[in-house]
This record gives sequence, structure tokens and C-alpha cells, in this order.
Amino acid sequence: MATLQNIRNKAGLLVAVVIALALFAFILGDLLGSGSSSMGKRSVAEINGKGIGVNDYMNREKALREFYELNAGGQSLDAELDRQIQQETWRRLVRETIMERSYEKLGIYVSADELKTMITGDQTMGLNGNPSLSEPHPIIRQMFSNPETGQLNRPVMTNYFNSLDNPQFAQEKVRWLFIENEIVEEKMNQKYFNLVRKGFQPSSLDLKDYMTETRKSTDFAFISRPFTEIADEDISISDADLKAFLKEHQETYKQDASRTFQYVVFEVEPSEKDVESAEYWSSQTLVEYARITGEEIPRYVNGTSDEPFDNRFYAYEELPELIRDSVFNAGEETIVGPYRDQESFKLARTYDSQMRADSVRVRHILLSLQAYGGNRQMIVELADSLKGVIENGGNFNQIALQYSADESNRAIGGDLGWFKEGMMVTDFNDACFENSKGDLVSAETQFGTHIILIEEQSRPVKKVQIATVVRHIFASDETNQDYYNRAVKFRGKATDLEKFTEQAREFGLDPRFAPNIAKDQSTIPGIDDPKRITKWAYTSEVNSVSNIFSESDDKYIIAVLTEAREEGYASLESVRAELTLAVKKEKKAEKLIEMLNEQLAGVTDLSQFGIENSENVGEATQIKFANTYVAGVGLEPYVVGASMYLPLDQISAPLVGESGVFVIAVTNRTEDPTTAGDADAAKSRLKYTLESRSNFEAYNALVDAAKVEDNRLEIFYN
Repeated sequence: MATLQNIRNKAGLLVAVVIALALFAFILGDLLGSGSSSMGKRSVAEINGKGIGVNDYMNREKALREFYELNAGGQSLDAELDRQIQQETWRRLVRETIMERSYEKLGIYVSADELKTMITGDQTMGLNGNPSLSEPHPIIRQMFSNPETGQLNRPVMTNYFNSLDNPQFAQEKVRWLFIENEIVEEKMNQKYFNLVRKGFQPSSLDLKDYMTETRKSTDFAFISRPFTEIADEDISISDADLKAFLKEHQETYKQDASRTFQYVVFEVEPSEKDVESAEYWSSQTLVEYARITGEEIPRYVNGTSDEPFDNRFYAYEELPELIRDSVFNAGEETIVGPYRDQESFKLARTYDSQMRADSVRVRHILLSLQAYGGNRQMIVELADSLKGVIENGGNFNQIALQYSADESNRAIGGDLGWFKEGMMVTDFNDACFENSKGDLVSAETQFGTHIILIEEQSRPVKKVQIATVVRHIFASDETNQDYYNRAVKFRGKATDLEKFTEQAREFGLDPRFAPNIAKDQSTIPGIDDPKRITKWAYTSEVNSVSNIFSESDDKYIIAVLTEAREEGYASLESVRAELTLAVKKEKKAEKLIEMLNEQLAGVTDLSQFGIENSENVGEATQIKFANTYVAGVGLEPYVVGASMYLPLDQISAPLVGESGVFVIAVTNRTEDPTTAGDADAAKSRLKYTLESRSNFEAYNALVDAAKVEDNRLEIFYN
């Protein structure tokens, strides 16, 4: 729900739409591009052998988008939110298709009576000893309860549902049906995963191991030989070694499909000629602008400038230093400029001058569009009614507590404190600064209708309204073509990775890296829309160079594919570097083991050996299974695990750890006594651990079994 914290310092931004329906904590991420309805007979996805048509998919996306728009008060959605909707559409499609099959197999459903009870609650059930069924679903309670007291307003709830069939509230009915479906899905999901959770119980062996591990602690002496004692050049590794290691550890090198590529970006920047052109335009416009007077000035700015007329009034110190002395005390006939301000040229003149408060303190009540289904007329009428109550002696603070949607200040009577002009969106700002202390006024913003009580205003100071004609310095078609021609020249010579690198050096471009890009990856740094380049990467051969990708008319991208990994087990070449490190560690370990066996032959006391041979013997104390950190060494899970079971006062065989090879001697081991209560508590902890993972692991198992085939890239990015 929108609050004035969203408004403050963010004038002009759309309200962030949040659907508070957290049904699943295990949803995976995907992103979808847009496509054409002419592809309706093709499958966007294959899930459990079932093809999902494009029309079905796009209808789902449309329904979700409409719901978001209703929650945003009918406003259009920005590009980022639109991408989130596309992503959520895919997640819902996968989830619902997989879960529908599971529900059907187990006969899980929500009956009409059950749905009615969830929505409105059954007070009779409450009287019969089942209080949980007497209350409506938490979402419904949130919609119709007093936020301060938590008391459900049943008459309002009943009136709401009775009014949904009224054509006047058709949009709200669409919104409600979406929410109702979410409630049903949540209940079905809850039933299914409750069954799954009941099947997760710790075995007696699990409990025995857990009790042993948590009660036991050890002390041990150790000698370690770090891998760094063996120089890399003393190790020889052959392809046969790598192949043998890969075969033995094949599961470790299981991989998802991914692509790695390098790319260069030709970022289009205005030329000197473009700068001169913008300055010349501003100089020519100055003559015409000087002839414009009075109320025509704002209209001229809106019709001519690259930026709309700015309604805000500025104090002297708030004006740009470059123009403040020239315009603050000047009339509208004085025009400053053209002057350059970063990437634009400007012509500025004073349009109006007023004595205005520099800051105000107000209270407000926000009647949000979201809470009333985007029905502006309804909240305007409610605002008029509430204003009448307040003007006739009603308590503003109590009304704010009951009606305001601004959670940041509702509990303190809608008090926003002091703020300066320009900190709020324009309509809210003007209502506060163009009226007087003590006035009760209203304002319409994208967030809803605000009832505003102006409590205090600072001493008025002179402020001016500046009418500025702005001409942005942008790259001309000629400049854009020049950059494109450069990209064409680059692409013509860059036919493989080697020539790509040569051309990048020649053009003074630093190649950027995009490693291990998944097929459904939604973002790649430096690339606004990664889907087209991702599709190229998945349909091209390694060492091939892409065609030119154009983005936003201000950049051209060329890429070279350097690596392609397919789903399954990694090839030797794709993981050669990792295998080399692993085999090198293994071979160093063999040498260190041999050295330690030779040095410790016949030794029965590590500490004595250390004294006699000036060897550092480490001491690890109070080591527990749950904490594998060894002081002065680091995390050594294998060594710590071994210390729990090795015989006391005996020197171990060499143990290959994370940082080197160890020989240890356990000097002490303690076990806390066990009680029946300890066992019960341990069982509860284990059960909780298993149950907390059950939803995630069960759903992932369903996804794996469903063999989800994602065809969005092929369909929407042809």
C-alpha cells in the first residue's frame, strides 16, 4: 500500500505494487520476453509431457498484468514491473501445471462450502469448539479489519461481496476473483505439503547419530603438512590423470546448460556537431521565445522544450548557481541563455514570483486507490464525507487511524512533520503550499485522495517560478549511423575469437565477460535486453561471432561465444582447469602422505616427536562435530569427523584435509550424559529440521520428475 514515504523525494515515480499473497517459499526464477499471438499453436513449455500453448501462456500473463494494474490504480506499469510479471507468469505456469497433476492423483480439492468458510468464516463452527474456522482467511481479515484494533468489520465485508455483481464494480470483481483463486491455490498447496510433511520423520539411527555427535567433544594433537610444501612444478599431470579423476568423481561435475561469451559495446555518444546543433537550435529559439509573454509562456515551454514546464517555486539558494543572480529579481522579459547544463542547453526566464512558505507541517489521511479497487469516484465521495465530519468537529487523528492507508503515520494521526516545498508530488505539494495555515483541503495523486490539514507554515519568503526551454544534446541519425558503421567494420573483420580480440584492441574497446549464462537468465551486466543475445549463444557454435545487436538506439553489441556447456556431465575440456587443481591436490597429498609415513614410522607419541625433532605439534581442544573449525588451521571437516571416532592416544594414519595432510592423536574425548528429555528434545529438533526442508525438497523433486522444457527463448525471440 502506498505511503508518503514512497512519495517523499520520489515525485513522479509509479507506486510499487506488491501482491501480499506469499503462497510458496520455494519458487524458482525465470524471465519471459514478449511474443506474438500468431504463435498460439506452438508450445511455450513441455511439463509432465503436456504442451503449454502460446495463447494459454499469454492469457495467463494478461490476467496477471491486469491484476497488477488494478492494484496500481489503473496506472500503466513500468518496464521493470512488466519484466517481473513475465517472470511470475512462468513461475505460476510451472507450479500450477505440476501441482494440478499431484492434486488430481491424491484427490485434493477445495469444496464450495470449504471456500465459503475460508472467505467469510463460520461462526457456528467457532461455537462448536473449532475457533480457527470461525474466522475468515487472513487476506480477508486484512481487507476488512480495523488495523489498530484488529476487529473484523463483518457488515462492510458482507456489503463488499454483495456489491461484486453490480456492473459498476466489474473491475473490482476481476480483482477479487484473482484473490479468490490465490486463496484456493494456497489451501490446495497446504493440504498437499501437509501430507508430505507428515511423512518426514527421523529414524532411530538418525536420532542415535545426532545424539552421539552433539554430546561428544574431543581434544587432539596434530602435525600438518600444507599442500604448499610441494611446488607445482614438482607435480606432473597427464590427460589420463584428468580423465581418471573425472570418471571417479563424475557426479561432482554434473552441470546445467550454460554459455560463456565476450562482448564489446559501441555506445553512441553525441558528436561535436551534435553539440553545436543543439546550441544553434537554442540560439534560434531564443528569438521566438522572447516574443512569448504572460500565460502563453508555460504553453510554449510544454510545446517546444524537451522537458515540461516546471510548476515548482524556488527560493534564491535553490536555483542553479549559474542563473540565480540573473533571474531571481528579473522580470519575464529577461531570458538567460542559451547556457549548457550537463547534456542540454537551456533558456531560462522568471515566469512568476510569490511570497510562499518555505516549509509546512501537515497531517493527512490517504484513501488509497488500491484499497478501493482503483475506483476514484468512490474515494472522492468518501473524502468529501470525511472532510464534512472533520469540519463539524470530528477528530482528525481518530479518522486518520481508522481510514488512512499510510501505515507510516496513520497511528499518529497522519502527522507528516515539517517538509520543504518540492519534497512531495506536485498536486500534494501545491495543496500544502498554496493554501493557508488551518485549511482543510484535498488533493488527488496517483496514490489516491489525500485529506490534508495544514497545521503550520513557516514565514513566507520570496520564491520564483522559472520557465525553462530545454534542448537535450542527443546523437543525430548521422552520428548513430557512424557508430553503426564502426560496428559493421568491426564485425566484418572479427570472424573468430582471435580476430575479435585483435579488433577490440584496434578499436580501443575492452571486451566484457558474460560467464555461465543460463538459458533463462534475466540479467546480464551492460545488456538491457539479454534474451536475443542469449538465444544467439544457445544456437551458435563456440568461436563464432554474433551479428550486431542494437539496443535502445544508443548502443551496438557484438559478442563471441567462448564456451558452451550442455546439461549433464561436464566434458574434460570444459572443466580442465578445475580438474587440474583437484588432481594437483591429490598428487600433492600422495607425496605428503609418503613423507609423513616415513617421518613418523615407529613414533608412538606426537608431542615427544615434536620435542625431539623441533617439529610444531598443534593442539585442538573442545572440538565438536557441529563446528569443524581448527584454530590456526581453518575449516577441516574430515579431520574433525575422524577425531570423533579414532581410538584414544593412538597416532592416526595421514588424513587428507582441506589445507593439507594431517596426522592426529586424540588425547581426550568427553560425552555428556543423556536423559530421556534430551532424546525427546533431539527428536523434536530433527523432526523440525526435516519438516522445514520438506516443502522445498518435495517441490524440487516434482520439478525434476516433470522434466520441464522451456521453449520461451525459441518462440519469443525468433
